[in-house]
Amino acid sequence: MLRLIVRNHTVDQIEKIMRDLTKDFEAERQAPDAKQNPTPSLAGILRVIGPTDRQTADFPPNHHATPEDWSDLIDRVRNAAHRVREAEAEAQEQEIRVRELLDRVREDMTAAQNRIRAAESHAQDIQTRSDALLKAADARIKEAEERARTAEAWLSKISMTITEEFAAKDEKRLTA
Repeated sequence: MLRLIVRNHTVDQIEKIMRDLTKDFEAERQAPDAKQNPTPSLAGILRVIGPTDRQTADFPPNHHATPEDWSDLIDRVRNAAHRVREAEAEAQEQEIRVRELLDRVREDMTAAQNRIRAAESHAQDIQTRSDALLKAADARIKEAEERARTAEAWLSKISMTITEEFAAKDEKRLTA
């Protein structure tokens, strides 16, 4: 798709050159004494070299062409060819710049994807460690609760033993 856009741009430039050459050629035919403009167009040259059947009716053949006319025509063809080469070179340079830009964008996207994968992996590691720490904390809480129940049971037994022993001593004193 990119190549078509670049090629269309070149075709547009060529068409402009052709329009310019046609205008210049027509102006020279109307004013042969005028000084030649160095911006000829390819369309005018093509009409002079070989008109199509449709164009033949509009432009009668030029039987009075002089060697100077042919020399001018050759100069115009060379100028048009030079412009076409310049336009093509510019299009190729632009295509190269676009390809380089696309390569850089691809590299940036690859680097960004790698950073995303690394961040996701790091987040997964953190989540795994957090889950392990939470499980360990839950286990310690359960162990602490079990120790607290055991300690309360022992304290209750000690309290009952103390109460029973002092109560029994008081009863013996009262009975004696």
